Amino acid sequence: MIVISRRRFLALSGGLLATGCTATRSDGAAASSPLATSMTSTTGPTTTVPTTTPGVVTTVSTPPELASAAMIDQPVLVLVELRGGNDAVNTLPPLTGAYRDLRPTLSLAESDIVTSAALPGHGLHPSLSPLLTFIENGRMATLAGIGFDDPNRSHFVSMDRWARADRLEDSIGWLGRWLDTLPDELTSLGATSLGAVGEVTIGASEAATVIDDVTAFAFPSTLSNATVRALGEQLSDDPIVAAAQRAFVDSVGAIEEFDAIADAVRARTPKRNGSALGVQSGAYTTGLAIAAEMILGDVGTRVVTISVNGFDTHSEQLEHHAALLADLANGLAQFWATLDNAGASDRVLLATTSEFGRRVAQNASEGCDHGAAGVSFLMGNSVNGALFGALDTSGLLDGDLRPQLDPRVMFTACLDWLGGDVEQILGKRYEEIALLK
Repeated sequence: MIVISRRRFLALSGGLLATGCTATRSDGAAASSPLATSMTSTTGPTTTVPTTTPGVVTTVSTPPELASAAMIDQPVLVLVELRGGNDAVNTLPPLTGAYRDLRPTLSLAESDIVTSAALPGHGLHPSLSPLLTFIENGRMATLAGIGFDDPNRSHFVSMDRWARADRLEDSIGWLGRWLDTLPDELTSLGATSLGAVGEVTIGASEAATVIDDVTAFAFPSTLSNATVRALGEQLSDDPIVAAAQRAFVDSVGAIEEFDAIADAVRARTPKRNGSALGVQSGAYTTGLAIAAEMILGDVGTRVVTISVNGFDTHSEQLEHHAALLADLANGLAQFWATLDNAGASDRVLLATTSEFGRRVAQNASEGCDHGAAGVSFLMGNSVNGALFGALDTSGLLDGDLRPQLDPRVMFTACLDWLGGDVEQILGKRYEEIALLK
């Protein structure tokens, strides 16, 4: 296995892997991916949620000489993006106020809502019931009413605010700023975005390796790894051509590392519905299974972002939103079960984000339009598991939930977890609430 310097890999690859190489099936058609399919849909997929639990973990072996570069024992952050604007009100339905009055046909049936003393004044969408154990055993913090002041209902502006920690004059993401401070030893999969470009990881000199199609992260079938590796056996005298040759060879190493990760997922999860990675077609289930194997595979992973579209629920929301949340919840439950079984969960912090919530009142199309404050979850063994904030329907802001918690409070916790300089990266610390123990 080749040890790849991340800076060299990203600087020389010229975008070769920035969108994932295209794999080709024997019939000549492009391979498809549950994660990639979800990312290209503006309304989101119809997900099939797996019911099996993880079995024995199969991990990727790493040569001893790679151990130092991989930073195997370092903390890992997993950022799960709910793109499109997740409806916080049905995710975490308030048990008081105008919830049912404003949503006469879109509110959840009272008998379906999951309740817990750990969520005072709120319930939980029934699709998220697999997360109840995390809430009640203190491994999950719920941040209700999270959002920036002066909210903007534009997807693009709001996503930029979340990615850049509200510094819109700055073109780099808050995790990208952290990546810029790291030494050169981080491997090519040390920061990885699954499903889409993780804007949050874009730095001045660093950015995550992007795998937008997890089943097509390979060279075309007509171009073998050995063929590409041979390109570097005799380097050109032209420094630019020589750099390109090295980039192709380095790309082989990244692809081989990811192949081993995919093999581990296949070995651990029974094949269902013809999925190329041996998991059902839920995009979160797929992405989180891969993230778990990356963490266990000793490939130097420090940051993984998983992005799935589909939360822009302007119409016919109930069934579609329930399927998305079910995939998310089952993916998260299996992710943590995999890490727990391997004794690796202490190393990992996971956070969910969405650019905004939805309006409290339903629209005429059985959906909800763009809103303001939303809900995020922070999960891990070092989390202060509690409900922070609230979804207050009594003091709306132009029909939207009023933001109560600045997202940079969560970013501060994430950077503390990674050992980053919060003041350097965010400008100051945001610690109105203590999210970590």
